[in-house]
Amino acid sequence: MSCPHVSGIAATVKAVNPAWSPSAVKSAIMTTAIQINNLKAPITTVSGSKATPYDIGAGEASTSGPLKPGLVYETDVADYLQFLCSAGFNISQIKLISSTVPKDFSCPKNPTSELVSNMNYPSIAISSLKENEPKKVTRTVTNTGEEASVYTAIIEAPKGLEVQVIPSKLEFNYKSKKLSYEVSFKASSPSKEDLFGSITWTNGKYKVRSPFVVSSN
Repeated sequence: MSCPHVSGIAATVKAVNPAWSPSAVKSAIMTTAIQINNLKAPITTVSGSKATPYDIGAGEASTSGPLKPGLVYETDVADYLQFLCSAGFNISQIKLISSTVPKDFSCPKNPTSELVSNMNYPSIAISSLKENEPKKVTRTVTNTGEEASVYTAIIEAPKGLEVQVIPSKLEFNYKSKKLSYEVSFKASSPSKEDLFGSITWTNGKYKVRSPFVVSSN
């Protein structure tokens, strides 16, 4: 039943915000998702363990939150083309898949998984993170709320993983509706298991949450 529920939410969000792109609608649904069940406890798996993004993605979709998410992540054509490059497709194959390839676009000579990590997506996935070898990604958010807003980053990270957001505050005004930030991930101790956490931007009224997954493989 998740498909019709999310489809209904997406249709409602689009009706309220007709100028939004599909990626903005998706972002609004993901970043306002809920991780708490009706007993005010963390959502669990069938076995009773705490659910991870592998189990619930960004969380349980909210019916009202996506209508006014505060900030959204816009994923553009270049992001998806870079994704295809990282998947091993060459420019000739990509042009068969997409009719919107810019004339001056070309795949990097040595595409890596970092291309995927740097997609302007509402979540973050980091692979092959080695001890004391930090990796960085960049994200850009668009303000859909009040013009003059200041958002502060709240980081939830597990032990053994150092996460830093620069800048830790985003100040929007009528001239600056889009702002970028950088996230640095550093493993301070080895881990054989994938690590989960989140980055939440809040201005006191809105909470814009992005889950992340970090793997050493």
